[in-house]
Amino acid sequence: MPGYSHLSSAERDQIAELKAGGLSLRAIALRLRRAASTISRELRRNALDSGAYRPQVADGAYLLRRQRPAILEDDPVLAAYVTDRLIEGWAPEQIVGRLRRGDEPGLQAVSTESIYAWIFRDGQKDQGLWRYLTRGRPRRGRRKARASKDRIADKVHVSERSDVADARDEAGHWEADLVICKRTRPVLVLHERKTRITLMARLAGKTAGETVAAMMAVFRRLAPEMRGSITFDNDTAFARHALLRSMLSATTYFCDAYAAWQKGGVENANGRIRRWLPRAADLDALGDQDIQDIAMSLNLTPRKCLGFKTPIEAFMAELGKDVVLRFHSPVALRG
Repeated sequence: MPGYSHLSSAERDQIAELKAGGLSLRAIALRLRRAASTISRELRRNALDSGAYRPQVADGAYLLRRQRPAILEDDPVLAAYVTDRLIEGWAPEQIVGRLRRGDEPGLQAVSTESIYAWIFRDGQKDQGLWRYLTRGRPRRGRRKARASKDRIADKVHVSERSDVADARDEAGHWEADLVICKRTRPVLVLHERKTRITLMARLAGKTAGETVAAMMAVFRRLAPEMRGSITFDNDTAFARHALLRSMLSATTYFCDAYAAWQKGGVENANGRIRRWLPRAADLDALGDQDIQDIAMSLNLTPRKCLGFKTPIEAFMAELGKDVVLRFHSPVALRG
């Protein structure tokens, strides 16, 4: 199709809506004036374990993929060289070592991890190159932990956060955390310090890539002035925080180890969330709408610190919108 362009956020929203309405791939493609293969690839690539398609998660995953090195996909000559050496019995480390020597004219050096990631990437796995690895397994094993316990690079301490953010005088400063229940995927919790609004998103897993993809999807839909900073603890799920800086211009800060009080807003929100999601809860038994209903319950509860406004009213006020929610509709009594 000439003039191909990547799917937009609005198109992903349409795909989710049309798919939920029972339309076929070809019908969705026709509505969006896209190739059916584009829709099929989008749904296959971004499907959750349950088979569901969530446009917010897909959006974040797309942004994350744009940041990932894709040298082997973009260089067919290099890909052919790596494939041939694997078939000959070379290990990825040996291929990388040879490339780095500079003895292969015209071929760019890559990292060992780039080769492994390429071999096991969705779509590429069908080529079966994993069969030529030493263990010959279709799934990657667990990689050894690094010697250092702190695997988060480029951290800025929370003490450097601005005075207005510390004093909750300015909106757009967030705290992030994960709510984890028994044997299930975690829930990402984002809490805005001034307005106390809380956003929640179920994650597909606890990797740094999956976590930052979800955060980018959420923050990308907010007004730029509402994504000033995010404060994290030292969970390695937040290790790819630098993408939030480079792609969304959001400053990131980190607390001291075992100092939960330094992000007390989200800790307080988590305590409230535990009313609905105790540690023994089975999150897989809940739908995404159930998670959003919990967030809505929090955001529709008036807070003393807000003069008994709800977080939604406070958040909308920061956007210049005067919203007043009413929870009682007078009903005329009949005589």
